Amino acid sequence: MKYFYIILILFLSFTIYSCAKEKDDSSSTTTTELEGTWVTSCNTASWSNTEYVIETITVTGSALVWKWDEHSDSSCSNDYAIWTDTYSSLSLGSEVTLDNGSKGIKFTTIVDSIVGLMQTEAAATAYNNYVFCGDSDWALNTAKDYSGKTCDGVTYPAKNATISGVYKLDGSSLLINTDNITSVGSTVFTKQ
Repeated sequence: MKYFYIILILFLSFTIYSCAKEKDDSSSTTTTELEGTWVTSCNTASWSNTEYVIETITVTGSALVWKWDEHSDSSCSNDYAIWTDTYSSLSLGSEVTLDNGSKGIKFTTIVDSIVGLMQTEAAATAYNNYVFCGDSDWALNTAKDYSGKTCDGVTYPAKNATISGVYKLDGSSLLINTDNITSVGSTVFTKQ
């Protein structure tokens, strides 16, 4: 009878451990569902109603690159500047409830660089005249890292900082935000 109780205790211990492990695993998601390239249509830039952008997010393993191709025309044909945020150690977390009541997935990632590159002399001149990020030496086709700086009232995270965000995936459509974890915004990225 003593052996029966020992076997029963071992069985229950294994069952409890297995359930606990299963619960832990369900609170995180692999980055597989975000893997690939996601692109928006040509939209008015959030920082200027006279500039237009196409945004591209590329996820490869735990690396995430978010790029804004800035254009001077509403058809996004004329190149102006490129803004590229590069992140590493992307980690998807648990499900969260968003402001609108829908569900999203929280994530964290580490800042590698936040870079701007002027594609035309006109862009370099405009951003220099504006002293964007406190800099007046923006140059054509020369990348400049502005991580950790305050630009036009927005303070960008420093290199190696860990930031949090949230995303919502609906088939081949992605909504994502790194500004907070309660809203994914309205910009739709489509899987390529």
